[in-house]
Amino acid sequence: MTTTAPRLLQVRRSVRVTPRMVRVTLGGDELAGFGGTGPDRRIKMFFPVPGQERPAVPRASTGGPVWPAGEARPTIRTYTVRRFDPDGGELDVDFVLHEGHGPAAAWARDAQPGAWVGVSEPGGRYDPDPAADFHVVIGDETALPAVATVLAALPAGVPAVAFLEVADAAEEQELPGAAELVWVHRGDAPPGEPLAAAVRAATFPAGRGQAWLSGESTCVKDLRKHLLDERGLDRRAVYATGYWRAR
Repeated sequence: MTTTAPRLLQVRRSVRVTPRMVRVTLGGDELAGFGGTGPDRRIKMFFPVPGQERPAVPRASTGGPVWPAGEARPTIRTYTVRRFDPDGGELDVDFVLHEGHGPAAAWARDAQPGAWVGVSEPGGRYDPDPAADFHVVIGDETALPAVATVLAALPAGVPAVAFLEVADAAEEQELPGAAELVWVHRGDAPPGEPLAAAVRAATFPAGRGQAWLSGESTCVKDLRKHLLDERGLDRRAVYATGYWRAR
């Protein structure tokens, strides 16, 4: 089976969505045919290392990716498509600027128009169950780009609530869809603890629910168990992914 080579794209612009989140808009000829529509579409991003203008990216082959000889490997991280506009030829990716800034966040913070980055074909997709009686969406700031795409895909007229943990009120942002938004401010609490407490204390709508949750790994694991064991959700109706782990 032949793999697909990453696309080399360039920054068109960047904006601060909140004090701790920056949105980078990418474009380029290689974006043609990109399959980035739909909820929770995840991509690998290839960031140049010091001394590179463009990141080294592998070419596709029947035996797997083949890296260019003599070039330093890029930094690779997983992100979620925030917005893809095939007509306008634009791809938005949101980056959380954590304290200390990892290499990907540092790149996003400093990226100027024209800067190069590699982007893989998107994978994964969450499909809302049209027969569910209600939907629950749970995440922290690292999950907000995916949360936005999930909320936009939920069926109209079905009760939905989203529990979202961020550092403080300044990190709240507008999100699509008609779900009830419950913003939880972390403050000085350990990541995930305020979110877990809010979900456990909430009253869910009646009926058979479907849940999507992502964020800090320990919190996601704990809440997945809560949804299955204490809320009685069907295992197949709970989609959970740990994005990162608090130290």
